[in-house]
Amino acid sequence: MSSTVIIIGGGLSGALAAMQLVQFPNGPQVVLIEKNPELLGRGVAYHYDFTHQPLNVVAAGMSLFIDRPLDFVEWLQKNHFKYNHLIDEVSPQAFIPRKIFGDYLLENLENVQHSAAGRFQIRIDEAISIIDFGTRKTVVLASGKAIHADHVILALGNFPPADIFKQDNPLRNDPRYCANPWSDKVYSQLEGDEAILLVGSGLTAVDIVLGLLLRKFKGKVTLLSRRGCFPLPHDLSHPAFQINELAVKPPRQLLLWLRRLIRNNPDVPWPSILDGLRPHTKKIWLNWTVEEKKYFLQKIRPYWEIARHRIPEKSSSLLNSMASAGQLELKKGYLVDTAATDGGIAIVYRAGQQEVRQVFDKVVNCTGPESNYRKVRFPIISELISRGKVTTDTLGLGILCTPEGKIINAQNEIEAGLWCIGPMRKAVLLETTALREIREQAAELALLIGQQDQGSKGR
Repeated sequence: MSSTVIIIGGGLSGALAAMQLVQFPNGPQVVLIEKNPELLGRGVAYHYDFTHQPLNVVAAGMSLFIDRPLDFVEWLQKNHFKYNHLIDEVSPQAFIPRKIFGDYLLENLENVQHSAAGRFQIRIDEAISIIDFGTRKTVVLASGKAIHADHVILALGNFPPADIFKQDNPLRNDPRYCANPWSDKVYSQLEGDEAILLVGSGLTAVDIVLGLLLRKFKGKVTLLSRRGCFPLPHDLSHPAFQINELAVKPPRQLLLWLRRLIRNNPDVPWPSILDGLRPHTKKIWLNWTVEEKKYFLQKIRPYWEIARHRIPEKSSSLLNSMASAGQLELKKGYLVDTAATDGGIAIVYRAGQQEVRQVFDKVVNCTGPESNYRKVRFPIISELISRGKVTTDTLGLGILCTPEGKIINAQNEIEAGLWCIGPMRKAVLLETTALREIREQAAELALLIGQQDQGSKGR
């Protein structure tokens, strides 16, 4: 009798895990649970709300399949006629709108569902609890139903940012404040000439600015972040630099070594050298001590992220054009005080030695996904943490797990049959939010579960 695997979360991580498990020879029965049908296969990142916003990776890097690296490009060429209003031409180096990638992902998920109808089902429901049932697990759903499984995979993706206002601040319920930047509320009830503040200046903030621009917004956008930097643009003129061997060094020494490598290779663009480091980041992070990780997070990460998580050159040019026209302003500083007024939300922020007060018609929280799971307001996570089945890491990056995704409980033991994939592994892997890493995790996870099941049958 084949085993049963339940995947909780139907976005990119969950969809990839399901597709890999179903294709495994003599594999398990797979049940994918997603509470929001609109997010099935798409998650938040590739939803219809992002019809025009581009991916931050070229089409050649967005295949769902490791062994077919140009699958997305070939799919685009076949389906180009559907998207003539969004893309002029298809090339491996093109930055394709996110919504289109969501269509590609959903189509592949549906194809797998049809071809493996006897082994794969999708349920639109919410998992609220996971209970031990002998050597198996029982997943309790909001509908009142319960499903027994041999393995449960948490594929919950990214959570909304931590709130920028304290819990007792009435602004948290002010309609002029958007706590979640990945919702329609950001663009609702806009006249088009407002003064808008985005707190944060990373990839999320860039998406919001582009979304406003595409909606013919004519007002003023101010971005406030501690570093006052946008993500840097891609340079596609050179492939990733080959770094074959890399001795793990402490963070500061690694940074100095990287600078020397860039300086000693003047004909190679620095983004190519940084891309060459990517295959080694897992090994580096796993070998650093907790203190070394803290040093990286406090001193280096802000600069690392703007260089590592880059944006298309076209997006960068649009930001610069808006800034030149006076429609966009990037400020380095942090919030000091806030207040609701009849004219808008009054913000006091410190920039250098000065405190500045400004009133904005709308404030949007763009500080990035919350990764401290003790602060995440999500029923199943709260329930698992309260029972000691899941525990958070000391750095507030995610949950404790092995590099392969086996969850470690409060007793520092592997929680049998409970796995995680994607952003939830950030504490142990750091780089775990992009398609490249997640598709590798999905393939590895399917193999591990398949081997584990074959071993149990052999006994």
